[in-house]
Amino acid sequence: MSSGANITYASRKRRKPVQKTVKPIPAEGIKSNPSKRHRGRLNTELDRLASLLPFPQDVINKLDKLSVLRLSVSYLRAKSFFDVALKSTPADRNGGQDQCRAQIRDWQDLQEGEFLLQALNGFVLVVTADALVFYASSTIQDYLGFQQSDVIHQSVYELIHTEDRAEFQRQLHWALNPDSAQGVDEAHGPPQAAVYYTPDQLPPENASFMERCFRCRLRCLLDNSSGFLAMNFQGRLKYLHGQNKKGKDGALLPPQLALFAIATPLQPPSILEIRTKNFIFRTKHKLDFTPIGCDAKGQLILGYTEVELCTRGSGYQFIHAADMLHCAESHIRMIKTGESGMTVFRLFAKHSRWRWVQSNARLIYRNGRPDYIIATQRPLTDEEGREHLQKRSTSLPFMFATGEAVLYEISSPFSPIMDP
Repeated sequence: MSSGANITYASRKRRKPVQKTVKPIPAEGIKSNPSKRHRGRLNTELDRLASLLPFPQDVINKLDKLSVLRLSVSYLRAKSFFDVALKSTPADRNGGQDQCRAQIRDWQDLQEGEFLLQALNGFVLVVTADALVFYASSTIQDYLGFQQSDVIHQSVYELIHTEDRAEFQRQLHWALNPDSAQGVDEAHGPPQAAVYYTPDQLPPENASFMERCFRCRLRCLLDNSSGFLAMNFQGRLKYLHGQNKKGKDGALLPPQLALFAIATPLQPPSILEIRTKNFIFRTKHKLDFTPIGCDAKGQLILGYTEVELCTRGSGYQFIHAADMLHCAESHIRMIKTGESGMTVFRLFAKHSRWRWVQSNARLIYRNGRPDYIIATQRPLTDEEGREHLQKRSTSLPFMFATGEAVLYEISSPFSPIMDP
């Protein structure tokens, strides 16, 4: 087995974007560098391409050039698949009125799909025969900590524990018997070269032999795991249509099999975990952390209206005194790197109550410059909060930095916000 230092696992593929400046156009008669002009045109086209990707703006702003190209290729392949899989629609057969109805129905289906993903205890994963992640639902972030854009069109083996990679490779093969000559490289996973089959070499797509149910450990970035999360995969091998791949001789290859599966944690969530998952909320802040917005869930959890939150000045007024230095450290880290990392602290809710939250804040850029902060926060129980508090470093210069006793149960130092 390879040493741990040589084993490759997935990590967040984020780069702080370079601040963009508008360069003046050279005056007539002054020669400009052709390579600079070429780079400028290329960067402009990449920015335009990135703006077309179906991801939130805060995600797009943090993509490097290779990620923009990778996700663009992935989007086009997914679109090609659905163009074939859904080629017979009412809009194709009828006129404009039916097309309008179909668009409304598509929007309703999209909303229903989002609700189904939220209700699902897991995430959807599609992996090609050559071990690339063809699709992962956005809910993968709730279980593994990776954003959807981090894993799409990347090798699935970077997510899988080195001891489970051979089993996953076996499950990708239609006969559960991949070519033994390929072997398994424990450091980087099985090779990417795929063996292509013609339909007459494969059993029918609806055969029970194509069903899959197995377990493996996936890389997890959330701090409530040991680095890996045991997941159960249930699904089947199906043809991935519309990819139009060509063989070495230039001939068009038939559709190949891919694993369509739902990944669920082996340990089912408790009722409390389900409840807290449904109460994740987001707040918007100025760069100095002054609140300027809060979603409906946040208002429900904290008890404030958006106006009450946004007229109190600094957001640090809502943070427990024993947590302020801890939060300030994360704030500085976010300004430097673009992301705070997971931070656990107490927020002062209405009616003099302290609420433990786990927060991750990100810088949002506009025109290449930091514009505002979006913080995603998940409520924690008091027991979870105290557990995090005990793990916190005690190197801060004041005794109250541990948050013990004195400041925990007393009333807030500032008067509570009264109902109008």
